[in-house]
Amino acid sequence: MSNKKSNGIYIEREIVKSKAYLSLRGFAPQLLMLMLEKRVMQKQGRRGKEKWSCTNYHSINMTYVELEKHGITQPRATRAFDDLLAKGFISIRNPGGGYDKDKAIYSLSENWRIWHEGCVFERRKKQYRGFCHPDFKNKTQHT
Repeated sequence: MSNKKSNGIYIEREIVKSKAYLSLRGFAPQLLMLMLEKRVMQKQGRRGKEKWSCTNYHSINMTYVELEKHGITQPRATRAFDDLLAKGFISIRNPGGGYDKDKAIYSLSENWRIWHEGCVFERRKKQYRGFCHPDFKNKTQHT
């Protein structure tokens, strides 16, 4: 098996022509390209019949700090992540956490193939901190 770093990003024509891809807004198409660029591709199979396959499609990480280097603000990146999640291009494996210095880990998904208008595959869970948590207000009122 070989593991070469190429100078390009391979993207299937089927993805670019899909309804889900054509409906992506804002920075989402570019974010998808940045995530596809993080794939590790290896040739697998016997000699002469090798096919390229992704070996890390369940462990792609992309941080806001990394995106800031490309001039992308946190709110803009968040909207792009939400769009990719909703349309089935990625799913969340580990949501990460700002206080733990834990990176979010995403998995590339093929749900985009069956996406249709009005369909939402996944949403990020809202993270509450401190006094903003709805349960905090309920606990203080009962005490």
